[in-house]
Amino acid sequence: MNYKNTLLITFPVDLGNRTLESNFQAIFIEDMDNYRFAKEHATDANSGMTTLTKSIGYRFKSALGLRKIVSDYTKQGKNIVFHGISPALFSYGIWKPSNTSIIVDWTRGLYPSTLREPFKKDIIFTIHRKLLSACPRILCQTDAVRENLINVYGVNRSSTFKVLAPFQVEKLDIPPRHTPTRPRVLFAGGDLKRKGGDIILEALRKGMFDKCSLTMMTNDSAADVNGVNFLPGVKYGSEQHRKAFEDHDILILPTRIDSYPQVVGEAAAAGLAVITTKFALGATEVVLDGQTGYITDTPTQCIDRLQDLLNNPSLIDDFKIQGYKVMHKKFSREAIRKSYLQVIERDI
Repeated sequence: MNYKNTLLITFPVDLGNRTLESNFQAIFIEDMDNYRFAKEHATDANSGMTTLTKSIGYRFKSALGLRKIVSDYTKQGKNIVFHGISPALFSYGIWKPSNTSIIVDWTRGLYPSTLREPFKKDIIFTIHRKLLSACPRILCQTDAVRENLINVYGVNRSSTFKVLAPFQVEKLDIPPRHTPTRPRVLFAGGDLKRKGGDIILEALRKGMFDKCSLTMMTNDSAADVNGVNFLPGVKYGSEQHRKAFEDHDILILPTRIDSYPQVVGEAAAAGLAVITTKFALGATEVVLDGQTGYITDTPTQCIDRLQDLLNNPSLIDDFKIQGYKVMHKKFSREAIRKSYLQVIERDI
């Protein structure tokens, strides 16, 4: 087998991870081989049939194959890159710290700390803390996850590195379009309530979308109501997915909690103004508050900011143009590759 110098181990546990996996595969196709740990999750993610029991079963079922391939690469002195803690855990003892990196976009302790709720430091926390402390290269996609690893998990700051989220802006290179008299607003999210879709539906019932059209790209039938252009079953990366961005002017995502919602960066790259909350933990990476969109303190404030934009259409165009420029300058394929490779390939 002709091994590349680095093995990327992805873990498609849910739709969000599959989006990241797809982007990693495309961005690093020339640099890394790819192994999918517990790939059975991918089928479940499509059908929405994942359960905790099945998920754990998939991991144990896949552990032997994972450990074998990690062993093969390790024996050859190759680099191992884990996307997520779970595949690193299920191959613990096989990989060598000197050749290993772990990409982290969330932790079990991140959401409670963000929401200022108590976090139970149980046996799983202890295991994760030991695992993370053994790895000298932890690549963090947001400042929030980096600080959580340091302050909650006790990871040495010198072992953590800030990297860019793996957007494929080249695939969504849709130059900003002039905003029509009736702006077109898009919501996109699988978990309707967590993403704030219920807040949008309540605002719709109160007549707060009279000045615009509203599309909700979700599989949740609760969004299939009068006044909504309901778009279920849109496959990520499809032409329909791309057209959803091309046909709209504003993305609104009043999320209650998210590690790094990819749709925020994708919308900006596709020439949309973006409105979301500070609970989208990666939002500050892609949205310049007041320049390319708005980041609000609460989910309901997203509706207020939307009203501000609808009352000032020229501002929508300004946000669209600036957001497009920021995304395509900051998140180019080469910029992302450099962000990761300079950490993965450094000597420890």
